[in-house]
Amino acid sequence: MHTRRIQYLCPDEVLAEMKRAPVAYQPCGLLEWHGPHLPLGVDSLNAEHVALMAAERSGGLVMPPLYFGTERERPPEVLDWIGFENKEWVVGMDFPANSLPSMYASEELFALVVRENIRLIAVMGFKILVLVTGHAAVNQLEVLQRLSVEFNALDTIRVLVELPFVMNDEGIMEVGHASKIETSIMLELAPETVKLENLPEKEIPLKNVDFAIVDYPTFLGRPTTDRTVRKDDDPRFATSEAGRRSIERAVTQIVRDVAGELDRIHELN
Repeated sequence: MHTRRIQYLCPDEVLAEMKRAPVAYQPCGLLEWHGPHLPLGVDSLNAEHVALMAAERSGGLVMPPLYFGTERERPPEVLDWIGFENKEWVVGMDFPANSLPSMYASEELFALVVRENIRLIAVMGFKILVLVTGHAAVNQLEVLQRLSVEFNALDTIRVLVELPFVMNDEGIMEVGHASKIETSIMLELAPETVKLENLPEKEIPLKNVDFAIVDYPTFLGRPTTDRTVRKDDDPRFATSEAGRRSIERAVTQIVRDVAGELDRIHELN
């Protein structure tokens, strides 16, 4: 097959691949602010690339990316960690200094769209659906996990929720927002889209509130005293090699999870 993207295939090609590996991958993301140096589509671009790589190894087909995601207001403690007054109203990464808003859908509508997508993929005949979400907002993940539990209980299709990011040995995602890891990933996938010249010189600290670039420890409640991005997660030190390693580890984990589900199907049959 010359492609894993289902929209390019004829019915006989889809049916042949479904017989070999009845797995559908659904990349999820949205158009979201990722600093002044990265494209708006980082989340979906990353998710689609990882899904395609995983499908090449596990078998299966990749659905068109879903540029539709959700976010919620930041709670007071997170606002404080980032560097805002804890009474401000900030939704997701839409900081007041940004030049463009993100396209955040309401949580309720997002859930309805994803639920219908899952139902239609099941009706088509796939037995396993891998939701690969490049957008890792807490409420987005909660919606996807809730829907996976719902459909898995109905046993019409097996739904996995996966992230295209590096996970540490404890299974915790280690990625900030528009910081080193996401910048490294885009340097590997589409270097022409990365505009590091839009950031200050390296010796100037990056304030979270000025650029909506936030490192991972800050989201865990461990901000720097001056509320700036740590050097070890600074996007200005990103490399394509680091992006390649991150992608490979994510793909390896997803393929392992899918293989387990395929083995389960084979045992039932």
